[in-house]
Amino acid sequence: MTRRRLLIAILVLAALAAGGAAYYRHRVDQAAADCATPAPPEKPATPPPNLPGFQNEAACGPGEAPASAKPAAVKKKQ
Repeated sequence: MTRRRLLIAILVLAALAAGGAAYYRHRVDQAAADCATPAPPEKPATPPPNLPGFQNEAACGPGEAPASAKPAAVKKKQ
């Protein structure tokens, strides 16, 4: 393979990698924009107080996974 063909092949592969990275970033941004609730913040060093009747919603954005595996009930507006 000549140097010119090798250079062209490397440039094509670099362009494909850059395009794939841009597409992946676009999909992540779109998924975060479609999310109704933001990702939860990082866990604090001290646990939160135990308040009766207080419940967090599960987050769907990128970031740390929610504490519970089952999603919280969503209230419907009438």
